[in-house]
Amino acid sequence: MAIPFTNEGSEGSEGSEGSEGSEGSEGSEGSASSVAGINAYSGRRTSTLLARALWTTQGEITRGIGGIGTADLNAISLTVKKGLERWSRDVRARLYASELLADLHFDARSRDFAELFKLNAAFPATPGGALAIAPTTVAKLHRPRYDYRPDSGAPGTAPGADLETELKRVFELAALRADRMGEILSQVTIPYPFFAMVLNLQPGRHRHIYELLAAAFNLASAAGQVFKHHFRVARPADRTPLIQPVLQTPGHGAYPAGHATQCHIAKTVLAKLRGTGAEATDQLEKLANRIGENRIVAGLHYPSDIDQGKVLGEALGKHFIEMAKVPGSALEWLWGEALAEK
Repeated sequence: MAIPFTNEGSEGSEGSEGSEGSEGSEGSEGSASSVAGINAYSGRRTSTLLARALWTTQGEITRGIGGIGTADLNAISLTVKKGLERWSRDVRARLYASELLADLHFDARSRDFAELFKLNAAFPATPGGALAIAPTTVAKLHRPRYDYRPDSGAPGTAPGADLETELKRVFELAALRADRMGEILSQVTIPYPFFAMVLNLQPGRHRHIYELLAAAFNLASAAGQVFKHHFRVARPADRTPLIQPVLQTPGHGAYPAGHATQCHIAKTVLAKLRGTGAEATDQLEKLANRIGENRIVAGLHYPSDIDQGKVLGEALGKHFIEMAKVPGSALEWLWGEALAEK
C-alpha cells in the first residue's frame, strides 16, 4: 500500500524573510496597504481597486507601442538549478515530498507489526527485459506490548503488567509539569527554535536549512501518521481519567510518538548536514530525547511511544539523506544549498 502524498502547508513557514505586508504601504498604513500593498498584488488579498488601477496604468504607459513590442521570442531555457531557484517555497516543498514518498510502500498485512519498504527499481540492461525491483526495509515497528490485543492472535500475555508499568511512568513524570510547562507549551508547534538554539541557525543566513528541516518534518509526519493509523493505539487519558493531560489530546493515535519521530529525523539530518562535532551531536540527541519526554510529562504519551518514535525518526533520517544523493533531484539541490550555508 503506497503512502499517500501529504504536504503540511503550515510547516516550513519558519525562516521566511521579512514581512511582506509592510511593503508598498508607506504613508497611511492599514487600510491603504490592504488595497494597494504587496499582499494585494500577490493575490493574498483581493483588491479590485488595485487591479483596476494597474489596468488603467498599463493602458497609458504602453500607449503608442504596436504589436507585442520588442519581446524576446527565444525560449527561456531553465536548468534544474535555475528552475528550483525560481519556484516558490511551497512548490519546492511538494517536489521534496513527492521524491521522498514516491518509492515508499507500507506493508500492513499484520495487526501486530508494520513495515515501511523502499522499492528500488533497476531498469533492464537490454530492451524488453524485465524491470528488477529490490525492496529494502526503511523501518519496522511492532505493536507495543502495553497494547497487546487478545483478538490479534499474537503470542504474549494480556496487557496488564506492561500497561500498568507504562501508566505508572506517565504519572511519575507528571511531577515535572511545573518545571517543563514552558517547554511543553512552546513545543506544541514544530520546535524549530530549539534546534536553531543549538546550532545558532538564523532565518536569513540559513533559509535553506530551515527549508530542509521542513521537508524532513513533513516526511516524519506522513510516515508517522500511517503507522499511527495502522496500530490505532488509545492515549493514556483514554485509559484512565486520572492522567488529565495539560494539553488537549491530539486527534490521532499515540503510537509511535510524532514529536519524537520529527525530532529524531531532524537530529539525524542536521548532524549529517552540518558535520557537527561530538559536543553538538550530543546536544542534538539530548534535545530530541527531552522534547519526546515532555510529551509524556504532558500526559499525552506512553514511554514506548517515545522510544519507537526515535527508532522511526532515525530510520527516516537515513532515508532522507540517501534520497538527497539522487542526481538531478530537488532534494539534491536543496541539500547542496543548505550545505553551503555557514
